[in-house]
Amino acid sequence: MTTDSSTLQPIAHAHALTTGAVADRLAVEPRVGLATAEAAARAARWGANELAGVESPAIWRMVLEAATEPFVLLLAAAGIGAVLLNEVRDGLLVLLGLIPIVGADVVTEYRGERALAALRAASAPAARVRRDGVVGDVPAAGLVPGDVVLVRVGDVVPADLRVHAADRLLVDRSVLTGESLPEAATVQPDAEAAELAARHSMLYAGTSVVAGRGEGIVVATGAATEVGRIAGGLSTRLRRRSPLQLELDRLVRILLVVAIGLIAVTSGLGFLRGNPLGENLLAGISAAIAAIPEEPPILLAVILGLGAYRLLRRGVLVRRLNAEEILGAVDLVVTDKTGTLTENRLAIASVTPIGSASGTLDGPDARLALLVDALRAEDDAWSHEHGAGRSSFTQALAIGVESAGAEARLPRKDLVATEPFAGSRPYTSTVARRDGALETLAIGAPEVIAGLAAGGERAEVEAWHAEIAAAAERGERVVGVARRRGDGPWTLRGLIGFADLLRPGIAESTRAARDAGIQIVMVTGDHPATARSIAREAGLEAGQVVLGSELAAMSDAELAIRLPGLRVIARSTPDQKRRLVEVARGAGRLVAVTGDGVNDAPALHAADVAVAMGSGTAVAREASDLVLGDDSFATLVYGMREGRRLVDNVQKGLVFLVSTHVALLGFLLIATVAGYGQPLLPIQILWLELFIDTSTSVAFEREAPEPGLMRRPPRHVAEPLLTRGLLGRISAAGAFSAVAALALLVADPKGPAHGQWLAYTSLVCAQAVRAYANRSLTVPLQRLGSNGFLLAAAILVIVVQAAMPYVPALGDAFRAQPLDLVEWGLVAVVALAPALIAQVVRTRRASLWVA
Repeated sequence: MTTDSSTLQPIAHAHALTTGAVADRLAVEPRVGLATAEAAARAARWGANELAGVESPAIWRMVLEAATEPFVLLLAAAGIGAVLLNEVRDGLLVLLGLIPIVGADVVTEYRGERALAALRAASAPAARVRRDGVVGDVPAAGLVPGDVVLVRVGDVVPADLRVHAADRLLVDRSVLTGESLPEAATVQPDAEAAELAARHSMLYAGTSVVAGRGEGIVVATGAATEVGRIAGGLSTRLRRRSPLQLELDRLVRILLVVAIGLIAVTSGLGFLRGNPLGENLLAGISAAIAAIPEEPPILLAVILGLGAYRLLRRGVLVRRLNAEEILGAVDLVVTDKTGTLTENRLAIASVTPIGSASGTLDGPDARLALLVDALRAEDDAWSHEHGAGRSSFTQALAIGVESAGAEARLPRKDLVATEPFAGSRPYTSTVARRDGALETLAIGAPEVIAGLAAGGERAEVEAWHAEIAAAAERGERVVGVARRRGDGPWTLRGLIGFADLLRPGIAESTRAARDAGIQIVMVTGDHPATARSIAREAGLEAGQVVLGSELAAMSDAELAIRLPGLRVIARSTPDQKRRLVEVARGAGRLVAVTGDGVNDAPALHAADVAVAMGSGTAVAREASDLVLGDDSFATLVYGMREGRRLVDNVQKGLVFLVSTHVALLGFLLIATVAGYGQPLLPIQILWLELFIDTSTSVAFEREAPEPGLMRRPPRHVAEPLLTRGLLGRISAAGAFSAVAALALLVADPKGPAHGQWLAYTSLVCAQAVRAYANRSLTVPLQRLGSNGFLLAAAILVIVVQAAMPYVPALGDAFRAQPLDLVEWGLVAVVALAPALIAQVVRTRRASLWVA
């Protein structure tokens, strides 16, 4: 059949049309397929059967985005200002320090894009197509409307198809609908108003064939498919700045105020001393530049970069560097069911043999005998002809038989006859030789199987129906098994329930999340009974299950009010899940969304943190910030724990850096006011800031989680890491070190040069002790684990400081002078006193204190 392809139009409501009507509209004879030339003409008109490629951002754009962070711009201005003021060495060091800051962000994002590109390349599919009357494989991208596609077990449907032939065809539609159990595909048209999940005459792109075989006519390709429609609706994502980005923005504002204040104070003092105006301004600007710490963004980049590497070793791909710290502040997780809480694999959930007299029999032998009978009743358990393979039900039965220690391979020579599943006959039966006699076994819809053995005993029938009701309450897909020996009567053998089982460790993970103050809402397209059963097993306190239709009827205000009490939403659509996320974010919640299917992509796109499954669809992965390699919710909870640990360690690093800068700048200012001119050399300041501060603060990344980390509520987004109260304690700790160092300088009888080195040594040693003493701001050291890296760094700093006077090159450069035991005792008092006070306060009061 040939036609002018330019006259063809896309088919709306193909599910409601007969196959003949669809074939006529697309000008194709299903038994022959399209002509090759016609397929080429249609491809030229409608384009390739693929979604619009997601263009990876250029490296220069990644660099630009990282380099325009406010703190980076502030440091760049400070470095350039230092160079213009002829402080070339200091300025270049500041500018060079920007390289690891920008580099960590760029490397993480680039690595994530490369990993996703590899996943896309590995998943390029093919399709079996009938063209010119011949069946052959073509790239799925080459499919056009009107193509006749053949599908079988294991295939991923390559385009939207209208089913025109089905032989026991079962399809897993979970990527689109969230329905975990396979559904039968039919040739008969559906009602025009049928929702997506109820359209059994359609095979949608991205869904999987789990049993049987069939044929379908392509009615939509590329962006016109259901997958394409959802992917095309994902507009440019609006990201909120992360909590740590907001913290650094706040720190920039504070530092700008401090810088302006220093310019005013330094210039004013110079004016009072009669110095020229130009000299006063230069001195003020120099002091302001010196006040800007270079280390915080380096600290943040290193801790988050190493944190991303730790997560990668656990199988979590971090696509966006600050996503991991946002994960630590999440207070609401909207999770799908299939593939995240469950294994996304059909498995045997219950085996109930039916006895001949007492109603039920139990025990491993009886259950194994029923499983073997069920396997023998499946016609595809005996044969793999025509490439049909085994259905997911048969595979589950075979695994169950083998797990019980029996043989699941059936000798083909024993099989006599089979009668496959059909619409009017919803069960499969086989006739086979067994123990020298013919045996007929049937498996299928339990009500129909019960009808085969209509003369069964009343106890059997009552037990049968009771188990069907119980299995339905558990959300299982139940099949019945019956047997007939020779020409004898049918007898009921038992019932087997199939389900998508919960992943190991999920209940423990959800309990850990609840203890951490994190609300979990499971949103699924599944039946309410299935959703309730899984939620109960997962420990989600499934009381009332809210339907998607009920959610749609709520206003945004009502939904925001009811949000804290939501636990399970069933029969939900992708748009309803996305709306739930948007309303939650509008209410001030920090939301993580998990998903693996196309149906999850809109909600992932709307989330603060989008978490996709590694085995999920490309659309879901493209919308994600994190990709879980093992698809497990337990790994997500680990990621949230790591996120909290990272934020805690960033806070400790910032406390250390700010307190040491307060001590250093305080000493410089009051010593200058006291008339000591240049109390510290530039090289001494650089050694303190760029080497001691940076190396010691980075060691905080190795700090283990504090006790009770996952038993405290999430930190609110608006709550700063450095609160006013904490900044006050930091200032007090730094001021003590500054005043104590000045006292040593003033009181030293050996002269200004020796006094300056004594004061400088006290500042260095106080920094080293402060780093170790502030490993926790509330927990005493004896209750913390070890951090050998930080301890080694602190000891090394003190050893190098003590050795400097005895190394000629260092001694000359730093103007170092030997200290006697009494002087080292004074240094120890200055360094250890704040740490000892903090230790006493934290032990007795368990309250926050800065050493």
